[in-house]
Amino acid sequence: MQSFTKIALAIAATAGLVSAAPATSPVALESRQTMTGDLTYYAPGLGACGVYNSESDAIVALSWQLFDQYTPNGNPNLNSLCGRQIQINLGGNSAVVTVEDRCQGCQPNDLDVPVGVFSQLADPNVGRTQMTWSWI
Repeated sequence: MQSFTKIALAIAATAGLVSAAPATSPVALESRQTMTGDLTYYAPGLGACGVYNSESDAIVALSWQLFDQYTPNGNPNLNSLCGRQIQINLGGNSAVVTVEDRCQGCQPNDLDVPVGVFSQLADPNVGRTQMTWSWI
């Protein structure tokens, strides 16, 4: 029976149905990618990671679609993305921010930052602009 299982797995692997390679976490995959999304700004306070922040702090709120995947047992304070850093790039400017919050109105690759961070990258009067970002 063991040899039949080994043969079945070998056939499935060559057909692309299973992989012998170890699984890579979504966050690890994201760290090798550059995402494109909209950048907006908000007035932070007590963030989803359980930390109080102000408009001058270099923080970021991730889309709820991304953030919620890493929230164990519904407790956002234990989210494994909290404290991770992201580099945002826009028009030759860049900023490094730390994940401290969750954005309910954001699309999957959008980021929401305090106005202080937004001002480093673009004129706040635009309100929303496209940028790229990646995990550090």
